[in-house]
Amino acid sequence: MLKQWLLSPLYHKTLFIGFIRQDIQGRFAGSIGGLFWSILTPLANIFIYIFVFSFIMKVRVAITDTGTDSFVIYLLSGLLPWLAFSEALSRANSLLLDKSGLITKVSFPVEVLPAVGTSVSFLLNGIAYGLFLAYLVLQGYASIFWCYLPLVVLLHFFFTLGLVAFLSALSVFIRDTQQVMGLVLHSWLYLTPIIYPLGLIPITYQKYFYINPLYAFIELYREVLLAQHITPEILFLACFFTLLSCFGGWFFMRTRHAFSDVL
Repeated sequence: MLKQWLLSPLYHKTLFIGFIRQDIQGRFAGSIGGLFWSILTPLANIFIYIFVFSFIMKVRVAITDTGTDSFVIYLLSGLLPWLAFSEALSRANSLLLDKSGLITKVSFPVEVLPAVGTSVSFLLNGIAYGLFLAYLVLQGYASIFWCYLPLVVLLHFFFTLGLVAFLSALSVFIRDTQQVMGLVLHSWLYLTPIIYPLGLIPITYQKYFYINPLYAFIELYREVLLAQHITPEILFLACFFTLLSCFGGWFFMRTRHAFSDVL
C-alpha cells in the first residue's frame, strides 16, 4: 500500500506530469509575466533581504555557531526550505477539495495528488533556492559537501509529502483543517531556529528543539551549505521523521475509497 503511494508518480507518469503542468499554469493564468514572476519575485526578495540585513540593520551571527558571519545567508539558508514546506502544507487542505468534481465522477489514481501538490511547491520555491545557491557560489561557500544536498532535499521532500497526504485526506472529513493549519504553521515558524540561531536559546531548553522535525531538516541544509559537515544525530533525526511521516501515506491510502462518498 505504501509502495503504491510512494511510487504513484512513476506508475502514472503522464497523469502526474499533466496535473503539475495544470497546477502551474493555473497559478499564472491571466498573468502577462506568467512563469517569469516565479523568478522575479524570489530574486527581488533575496535582494531586499541582503540590503536590509547587510547594509541597514547590519545583523551579524557567530561563524563558529552558524558557519557564516552573514545573517542574511543564515536566514535564507533556512527560510527558503521552510517556504517550500509551509506552502505545500497550506495548500494540502484544498488538494482533494479542488478536484472533488473529478474524484466523484472519474475513477483515477487519486494518490498522485499529494505528490503533485508537494512537487509544485518544491519546484517553484526551488527557483529561489537555485538563485540563492548561485549567490553562495559567488560568496565562496561552494564545497564538496554540497554533494549531500540532493539527499537533504529528498528527505525533506518525502517528509513533506507524508504530511501533505495526511492533511489532504483529513481535510475531506474535517473541513476546519485549513484554519487550524494556518495557526500551526505560524507558530511552527517561530518555534524553529530559522530567524534566530539555536545558540540564543538557553541550554536548558535547547534539547526540546530535537522533537521539532523541521529543526533537523533546516539544520541539515545549513550544515551542508555553510558549515561543511553533517552531524550524524541530525541526519538520523531527519531520516526518522521522514519514515514517521509515511503514516500520512498509509492514512491516505486507507481512507481514499471514502473520498468520493464524502465529497
